[in-house]
Amino acid sequence: MTEPRRCTTLTTLAACAAALLLAAPTAAAAPATVTRDAPAVRTAGPGDLLGAYRTVVDTLETLGIQPFLYPTVAANCGGDGLGLVPAVAGAVPGPWPANSVQVPGLDLTAVKSGQTMFTFLPYGLSPDTAATATSGMQVAWLNISTGRGGMASMGSIADVVRALVPPEVPVELRPIAETAIRDFLFAAIPVGGVRAVPVDTGRGTVLAAVFGTTDNAGRSCFFFPTIGITEVP
Repeated sequence: MTEPRRCTTLTTLAACAAALLLAAPTAAAAPATVTRDAPAVRTAGPGDLLGAYRTVVDTLETLGIQPFLYPTVAANCGGDGLGLVPAVAGAVPGPWPANSVQVPGLDLTAVKSGQTMFTFLPYGLSPDTAATATSGMQVAWLNISTGRGGMASMGSIADVVRALVPPEVPVELRPIAETAIRDFLFAAIPVGGVRAVPVDTGRGTVLAAVFGTTDNAGRSCFFFPTIGITEVP
């Protein structure tokens, strides 16, 4: 009985990893300009703010996330001169992602129906470390269709990875699922200081504002509010 059970577990394990990796194949193929092993810390000067903004917007759209209405920026956040660091927030309603590989008995959608995942992507920050404060970014939201609203703290990529593994995934499979998601995100998102949080907004038209602080190599960077509107089906 041991060997058949082992084979079943390994088959399910492989299927889970495949489902998570194949959920957004175009993003997985995106080139990573910054990696964990060789981070490139960049700040945008006035001449390349537009290019930096376009890079972050392309990253969000590659992941299937709708960018907010306008970008935000932090001044004196690093580098020389004004030390400008642009950033873009975005949102994606559930169910997301649309899994191309199904595992019987498991719901592998990271963002469930009636939920919205809010994201924040700056451009040019140092990668987070164990000492980085990661709770400074906030999202304030209001479902104008229902009148419900609230605020939530946005977490780091490590927090996002843990949140994106569906609770239906068995304990013994969670490490490989977390590794698959983490590697996918690091390959698809070429920036440090990324923050995100899934929120139970309910269905309807959701208005949200993202704002707060992130850390850049020990320097606190404040980003003014940026606003977006998301239709949650």
